[in-house]
Amino acid sequence: MKRNLFIFIVSFVVVVPALYAAERGHPNPYVQGVVVKVQQHKVYSTEPMIGGSNPSDAPLTSRYYAYEVSIRVDCKTYVGRYETPFNYLPSEFTANQPIQVRLTKHVMYFDLPNNPDMRMGIVHCRSNCTR
Repeated sequence: MKRNLFIFIVSFVVVVPALYAAERGHPNPYVQGVVVKVQQHKVYSTEPMIGGSNPSDAPLTSRYYAYEVSIRVDCKTYVGRYETPFNYLPSEFTANQPIQVRLTKHVMYFDLPNNPDMRMGIVHCRSNCTR
């Protein structure tokens, strides 16, 4: 019994650091991109008024901001859309600014200092490579 416990502890001490070292060998999922262009849009939407008994009540209008951000990674430019009720976009999204981005099929993720989970839906993608 003591021998089995000793073998378990020794194997644990040897295997866990080896697995940790192998884990650190994985490539970083983020790649270097460059902000190409940022466009801001004010978007207004009318929503039906809930609980309004007076038929002359006008529908409520809400305003939010939408940003289209173009990011170039290698030979492709990805255009993402970011919507917010505030007139604010992090300063990292400035033209010609390098930025870390992780790309999936429909979403771009950004590793920003104040917002490590920031994401944008990809509106479209185009290739810039010349052959």
